[in-house]
Amino acid sequence: MSDAITPNPYAAPTSDLQPTSHNQTPSIEEALARGYDFSIGELLSESWSKVKGTKGIIIGGFLVFYVVLLAATFILGGVVGIFTALSQNMVLMVVGEIMISLLASALAYPFMAGINMVGIRRAADQPLNFNEIFSHFGRTVPLIITAVVMMLLIYLGMILLLIPGIYLGVAYLLAIPLVVERGLSPWQALEASRKAITQHWFKVFGLFIVLGLIIVVSAIPLGIGMVWSIPLMVVAMGVLYRTIFGVLPAAQ
Repeated sequence: MSDAITPNPYAAPTSDLQPTSHNQTPSIEEALARGYDFSIGELLSESWSKVKGTKGIIIGGFLVFYVVLLAATFILGGVVGIFTALSQNMVLMVVGEIMISLLASALAYPFMAGINMVGIRRAADQPLNFNEIFSHFGRTVPLIITAVVMMLLIYLGMILLLIPGIYLGVAYLLAIPLVVERGLSPWQALEASRKAITQHWFKVFGLFIVLGLIIVVSAIPLGIGMVWSIPLMVVAMGVLYRTIFGVLPAAQ
């Protein structure tokens, strides 16, 4: 990371997992080595107590995101449709669909990282800011790479044998926030998440089963309850992340 020294191309790669901690926040290696534990009931109780103050930011962020996504895909889809109609070129249509998919990914993953960070900030009692949701687009490329590798490995696990796919689907839950909060590379984030969650895989799986049931039940009365249940899930993920890795102080 030095600007003054040209790296040796034959040197062993350095690891972002080396200590990055300050203010008593453990490095990733320290967090993995020290271990952790939690109670599903206590984690949900703490998360519920922290939902207040997050609903407007999270729900508002989702609304802004979907409006922007719909507008962007509508405009790009319209332009592609016009050129396809004029040229009657099916290749152009396929290219257009790929571009729309890439655009959606480029918007979705940094947004989801921002939502994750709102939950993490709230879990650590750090100041919340609506701009947090939209402040991680500078890491779009590593976030997309992380998501693509994650999905490929999960799908591969599902195809080969269902159980490995389910295992990885849970084990990689914290990879996206690790890319943003700790600046890990995609593979480092995936491995750090997997190694951490594997320590209490069944408990983490149970936590998200309970959260999923809460969201399903909250959606029954016209979806009104999701105004509380979605922020609860976001904050619960933040509390889980803080419990495992700790949280670096927010940048001033």
